[in-house]
Amino acid sequence: MPDAPAQTQKRGAAPAPGADWRLELPEELTAPGRDDTGAEAQIPLRRHPALAKYATREEALKALVHAQRLLGRKAEPEGSLLSQGLGARPQSPEDYLLPELDLPEDFRVDEALKGAFLSKAHELGLSDAQAGGLYSWFLPLNVEGLRRHAEQAEAHRRKRRDRELSGLRQAHGDEALGVLEAARRAVLALGGPALMQALEASGAADDACVVQAFARMAPLVSETGLRGKNAGAAGSLTPQRLREMMRDPRYFDPSRRDADFVRQVQQGFETLYPGEQAPAVRAS
Repeated sequence: MPDAPAQTQKRGAAPAPGADWRLELPEELTAPGRDDTGAEAQIPLRRHPALAKYATREEALKALVHAQRLLGRKAEPEGSLLSQGLGARPQSPEDYLLPELDLPEDFRVDEALKGAFLSKAHELGLSDAQAGGLYSWFLPLNVEGLRRHAEQAEAHRRKRRDRELSGLRQAHGDEALGVLEAARRAVLALGGPALMQALEASGAADDACVVQAFARMAPLVSETGLRGKNAGAAGSLTPQRLREMMRDPRYFDPSRRDADFVRQVQQGFETLYPGEQAPAVRAS
């Protein structure tokens, strides 16, 4: 008898061992993918590479169910920062509420820079919380940087002053202090305390060249200031001689006061101590 024809395998029955289960899928079932050239195309599921990694239909179905569960899950757990959000951007830069920070007493926030910061935060779309966090981080960092800069500048000034003073001592020996005093008198005679403050603020008061220049000007300043006022007598005075003249009865005794003598003392005081007021003479 001839062999009976083989019965066609029923749809849904388990495939023979080693057979590709995808071949049982209808040809008309397709899904997006890429063909051999890399172009987008609709590829039949029975040849789709996404299903090639599953050995059986059961594995593919389990993977599908698992993927559906993942798609329905929230990206972040409830209560996290990302799920809650950080708030919307304020309507204008002026509407930001920046935190109050403890700053050193001698530090003041530049309002122009603060305004520029808020404008940039608004331009970038930062929320109140984001702008406040950035402000709280950057401002103390800026304060610390300025403090270190001031300390370094002061240390540099002290080092420079010591170096310049050492140069004066090498150049003038024991007369270095006299050079400093002569320069001080010349500065006060020419511009008073205002000139002294300006020289100190600019750092020129610590420059040995400037000090020596004013010291050389001291005799010229004294001569100019006393011209026509018995400059010869006053210019020869020393601090010791001036003290002796102030103890002379012709200066302090009203009954024996000599107007010319008193004028010499006053001129001598102005020469030796420019910018300072001479002791008052008692009235008769």
